[in-house]
Amino acid sequence: MWFFILLGAVSGWATSGGRRSLSAFWRDLSGFDPLPLAAYLVLITLALLAFYALHPWFARRRVRALMGPPGGGGQDSGHDPGPVPVRYRLDGAGLTQTAPHLVGFVPWPRIRDLAEDRHHLFLPTEIGDVPIVLPKASLSPESAAGIRRWMQACAGRTAPTAPPAEPATGPEAVRATMRLTPEERVPIILRALENPLARRARLTGAAAWLVGLTLLYPALLAMLWAVDPDRVPFSDALPLFVEMVASDFWKPAIGVAVVIALFFAAHPFARRWLARELAAQLDAEESPAEAEIVIDEAGLTTAKDGAHAHLGWPLFRRRERIGDLMILPMRWDEMLPVPLRIFEPEARARFEALAERHVPTETRAQ
Repeated sequence: MWFFILLGAVSGWATSGGRRSLSAFWRDLSGFDPLPLAAYLVLITLALLAFYALHPWFARRRVRALMGPPGGGGQDSGHDPGPVPVRYRLDGAGLTQTAPHLVGFVPWPRIRDLAEDRHHLFLPTEIGDVPIVLPKASLSPESAAGIRRWMQACAGRTAPTAPPAEPATGPEAVRATMRLTPEERVPIILRALENPLARRARLTGAAAWLVGLTLLYPALLAMLWAVDPDRVPFSDALPLFVEMVASDFWKPAIGVAVVIALFFAAHPFARRWLARELAAQLDAEESPAEAEIVIDEAGLTTAKDGAHAHLGWPLFRRRERIGDLMILPMRWDEMLPVPLRIFEPEARARFEALAERHVPTETRAQ
């Protein structure tokens, strides 16, 4: 942007008449008024610095929109997510996570190095895409120091003690192994991009761009008048300013509206392309091992690479069918996708009956 402003200043000098050459440019440079050019450059710099300062807020807003409504229950689900108490335990085997209707375990070889910022501790694992996030404000200094010691001593290494036994399941349980294909990941990614908050954020952003860029023309006119050393009095400039804005205001408005319309027209195609690229990347980064899944009256038990978790039926807020994929959203904005292709016909019928009995609300997304 600086380059185009400087290029415009040089272009204005070059088209002002007379013989134009590099020597003439240096000769005329001493008589050049730098105030308007400096004002443009300062305005651009302040705008970029303001965007840099506001970037954490924009990023937080974008993440909230992608996560969807709080609790993963949907705006019309009627579920109040409320606070969810979660207990974490680090020992010689690994990390155990306990919450209402959830017991999960991750061994040390599947836990990566600790990361932290000013306000949080992050415990990334190779199981799932979302790290465990612990607010420092909720930890005592002794607890935070103990977590750092455990992570430094054991993360990524062989567990010194045996892992806890996997949760017991009934004899009538449905068993299968699964690994999502890139094609099955695409609708999950699209689902995240198409929740109501994400759509509202896109519309809000489009409205902000329309208003901001439309008002840019009168703002530039006002700035040019303010930095002009030979400016006319305000009482004389105001009628002319109003006339210029009234006659030319529609031009940037139509231009911005056309660009926004083209963006919304291309967005579905770009969204699907992005989803396919991201699905292929996630598939390449994931462990090639298949996950074991067991479903019974108590809930679902998953196991992969030494980690396992038991998810009780009350944990799921609803179920969604996207083609041959059943998605079970949980109350803390995560989900369990289950491809129905992994089941034999009898096992599939039993799984669907269990889901119908324990998670009765169903919404269909195509």
